[in-house]
Amino acid sequence: MVESKSWADTKHDPSPHTHVLNPIRYLLENKMKIPKEPRIPLVNLGLGEPSKANGFTLHPVINEAIIEQVKKETCNGYTMSSGIPEAKQAIAEKFGNAENPIDPNNVFLTFGTSGALYAAISVLCHRGDNILAASPGFPLF
Repeated sequence: MVESKSWADTKHDPSPHTHVLNPIRYLLENKMKIPKEPRIPLVNLGLGEPSKANGFTLHPVINEAIIEQVKKETCNGYTMSSGIPEAKQAIAEKFGNAENPIDPNNVFLTFGTSGALYAAISVLCHRGDNILAASPGFPLF
C-alpha cells in the first residue's frame, strides 16, 4: 500500500506475492471518484468502507451508544448469526408500518454484502441452478 496522510487518498498496490490488482478497487479509486464539490452530498459506499474521509459521519448519539456498549463489556463476543433480537426488532419497527408490518423473525442481518449474498443464494438457489454475475464484479462474489 502506498503511504498517504489522508485515508481517502490511499492507493492500493498489487499484491507483491501475486502481482494481482483488485479490479474493483482500481475502478473505484481511479475511475469513479466522487467529485470534489458534488451538487448534493455523496457517500462512497463502493467498498463498504464508509468513513469520515469519504464524507460519512455518525451522529454523536450513535458514537456515544457505541462507546457505552463497549464500556459495558457485554457485547464483546460473537452475536447470533442473523442478528441480535433487539436489532431485528428495531429494524422491523423502523421499516414496518400498520399496513405492512415486519416480523422481526423475518429480519436477517449480515456484516456485509458477501454474507448477505451467500445467505440469499443459499436460500433461493438449488444445486445446478444458473446464476448470472456481473463482470467486472467484486472478487468475493
